[in-house]
Amino acid sequence: MKRMMLVAALMLLAVTSVFAMGGGETSAESEYDRIVTTTVTATYLNETWFNTMNADFEAETGIHVVVQPVPGDEDEYKAKINIDLMGGSTVDVVETLGPKDYSRQVSAGFFMPLNEAVEEAGIDPYSIYGANLPVEDDGNYYALPFKQEMYCVFYNKAIFDEAGVPYPEGPWTWDEYVETAQKLTDKKKGVYGSFMNADLPWMYMPAQQLAVPFYKEDGSCNFDDPVFKEYAEWFKYISNDLGVQPSVAELEAENANWNYYALEGYRLAMFPQGNWFTRLLNSQEDYPKDWNYGVAPLPSAGEGGNNNLVSLGYVAINKNAAHPEEALTYALWIAENQWKYEGGIPAFATMSEEDQQLAFGSIAEASHGQVTVDDLYQNLINTGLGSVSSDIVGTAAAEYYNIVKEELSSYNMDLQDIDTAIANIVTRVNEAIANAE
Repeated sequence: MKRMMLVAALMLLAVTSVFAMGGGETSAESEYDRIVTTTVTATYLNETWFNTMNADFEAETGIHVVVQPVPGDEDEYKAKINIDLMGGSTVDVVETLGPKDYSRQVSAGFFMPLNEAVEEAGIDPYSIYGANLPVEDDGNYYALPFKQEMYCVFYNKAIFDEAGVPYPEGPWTWDEYVETAQKLTDKKKGVYGSFMNADLPWMYMPAQQLAVPFYKEDGSCNFDDPVFKEYAEWFKYISNDLGVQPSVAELEAENANWNYYALEGYRLAMFPQGNWFTRLLNSQEDYPKDWNYGVAPLPSAGEGGNNNLVSLGYVAINKNAAHPEEALTYALWIAENQWKYEGGIPAFATMSEEDQQLAFGSIAEASHGQVTVDDLYQNLINTGLGSVSSDIVGTAAAEYYNIVKEELSSYNMDLQDIDTAIANIVTRVNEAIANAE
């Protein structure tokens, strides 16, 4: 019913005004009665789903979508759009992936608050999006979430079968994960029971599930919290001492990249990773394999840490939007529909059976029987886990990330002890924060 109300409200917005019109149109745009502008990386223009989505939006609302492409990769796009917004760009709608970049844009004051306009449209975003609605400390939300990505554990069924170990099921804990990994590890065969990237957040993942803040109340670095130390040591222990997963030194020596599990999964039993990794595991053309994968929920970090790591995509309206009425219609429509075209997971608080089929049907089909729609829903969504951000969000977040990765990598490779690593992190991050301010 809530979803139907949203669709009805979108149709109403297509013919009625919520905001006063603002800004002008270029001559290329003047042939259309109503337009909305958005900006994306240039590669999107080659994506069938993106073009089909905008064509369907125009057919449904009568509003033409003018896309302003930005050449280059994702980092170049983010830099360009932020510079443009700072300079007073009148582009209407901006999509941002991940809370880290979105938080920066909100702090910079780029977006307009949506509370009043969405309420006037007769929509209750709190019931539709629940905890995924990005409400700020001032009580406003400056975007709507249009998709979510969450972590799970991918596993190699063949390794489990050969070892006679039951496939993992939730709910379970990291202790149980490690116990399972020990049963599966067979060094003579070169098989590891676990694999984790030599990167963040794996190097301290349970601490992030426990929602330990990265910043103190005064805004300084909080990585000297004992919980970060505990789980940084845990990561090294299960890698170097227990030997249930490749060490950072091994991965550095092999120049292991983000897609390592897709290439080497035949000898790596379990891998905590975001749901997006199914695209690699389902691609026999790019990553051929002779083993089947399964999916289990992310283990719990215990009391207070019964959380999954989640990243959201956000759709916002530029405070200087030239076409704010059309921008609202487009933003609401994107939040409701983009996931269907892109093949993602909606950011809704609950998912109907129809939503589940739409979100997971194509993944299950592409897996050719390795996983089912129900497997994906039960182990990604219906896990009983809460959610915390998968990113470091705050001042100098990018520098914070790089510093922690560098110092913890040195610790894992026995180039320094944990206390030195943490002291270096705190000093360097605080310097980065001071420079950013």
